[in-house]
Amino acid sequence: MEIVQNRYGHDRVIEKISHNKLRVMGESLFSRGSTGDNGEQTMFDFEGGPCLNVGGTIKYLKTEWVIKNIYPEQTSQENLVSVVLEVELK
Repeated sequence: MEIVQNRYGHDRVIEKISHNKLRVMGESLFSRGSTGDNGEQTMFDFEGGPCLNVGGTIKYLKTEWVIKNIYPEQTSQENLVSVVLEVELK
């Protein structure tokens, strides 16, 4: 698990949940996303970041990963936002 801060100083927790999946979660009053023509999520943006894009990269424990797929998760806690990223090593 790694904790990084967004541009407002709020924590984002990144954790590895399998050999090719990372979870990014944190408090966010809002989030936004976009989907491609096929309906799959192509972008997910937390309030204050990070903004995650399919084809983009994310660093986790000093390793850079390419984002292959983005899967938003439902949470039961108000203002807690979570997303699962399918990734591969860059």
